[in-house]
Amino acid sequence: MKNIARRIRDREKSIKIFAYVVLFWGLLGVGLQTARSLLGDSPLEYTLITHFYFTTQSNILITIVAILFLFKQKKGQGFTILSFISLINITVTGIVFHILLTPYMSHVSVLNHVLHTINPLLYIMFYYLVLSDHLEIKKFWVSLIYPLIYMALVYTIIEPIFGDLMEQLMTTFESARYVYPFLDPSNYERGIAGLISFNLGVLAPLICFISFLLNYLKFRFEKNLLA
Repeated sequence: MKNIARRIRDREKSIKIFAYVVLFWGLLGVGLQTARSLLGDSPLEYTLITHFYFTTQSNILITIVAILFLFKQKKGQGFTILSFISLINITVTGIVFHILLTPYMSHVSVLNHVLHTINPLLYIMFYYLVLSDHLEIKKFWVSLIYPLIYMALVYTIIEPIFGDLMEQLMTTFESARYVYPFLDPSNYERGIAGLISFNLGVLAPLICFISFLLNYLKFRFEKNLLA
């Protein structure tokens, strides 16, 4: 893998090709997701709701990173932080989908595989093989800000204001008003206590562990690459 990274980074053309591949698949996933919403009944409502999903937001983020990488000449600490947050978001998107959500689904579409399988794998490879900048190991925690804000918005804005609309439109989705089943208190035997136990006692530490691990691996990878 180290040799692959060196070969890619030694060739400007290879770097751009890899970035354009990430950009293409990011645009494809978000574009198809949006198009599906616009072509159905209640297009504006569906499009709005589509962008409530962590998956959609994560795929938008990796697309933005690819655009900035290709077209922004000067990349500073802000880009480094954004690219790392995007790494954790898209990785968590893939993991949560395949472990926690597919059991609730009777069929996994091609679009779902683009958003939850292909794009996470492509971006992880892009982050390690193409991007050279990385955060200090101790700053892994910055990736936790986005998921925590997202969860707070689910309970303060999305569910209270748009919950009824989401239930009305997303009839095949279990716990649609909370966006995801694992955010719905009614899915836990102990209600809110069970929700807090799972999300703060299991999911948050898992995201924390993934963030630290991926940041540490990036640090080691870049160090070995320079050796």
